[in-house]
Amino acid sequence: MAALCLLADRSGTNVVNVVNAVNSDKVSFQIFEIDSPLLDIMWCGNTREVILVQSEKGTIYRSRDRGESWKKLHSIMHQTGLSVIDEGLTDIGKVKKMMQSPVDDNLVVFTGTNGINWVTEDCGANLRALNSGKRIHEFQYHPKQRAWALAAGWTSCADFADDEPCEIYKELYITKDLGNSW
Repeated sequence: MAALCLLADRSGTNVVNVVNAVNSDKVSFQIFEIDSPLLDIMWCGNTREVILVQSEKGTIYRSRDRGESWKKLHSIMHQTGLSVIDEGLTDIGKVKKMMQSPVDDNLVVFTGTNGINWVTEDCGANLRALNSGKRIHEFQYHPKQRAWALAAGWTSCADFADDEPCEIYKELYITKDLGNSW
């Protein structure tokens, strides 16, 4: 029998313990520390072997063995984010939300804070960074079409020339290819 226990001490540091016990007094466990309290947890894939965890600092952690071991995805997300970042910018931001597709349990989108977003079609084993040029504030999968989604973002005053008045309005985008084009 295996149970995933998520504990937080008073300092706010979370510790993930995997406890195995089979009708005995002996308990084995593993400790894995994450960078901040948990924000979200997701079972991923058809076999439900993969777990994705998001911390409050926007870091994604992945377990491919039901929580026995964990991998921090920060470096791969940072590297892929840098490959699509707008020229002159250096901060890719962090993950603000992870969303699983209603059509495919392996498909997850991670929306970011600075316009960089990520998509995985295999529960985080491989990640692709996306840059739509806008910060996505809302994201919604199509209920039946796997690669389709709607996204919304707000304009900013930086979007207008100096001699134009600043007007803030919501923009709606559609993708039919998992964010390669909007």
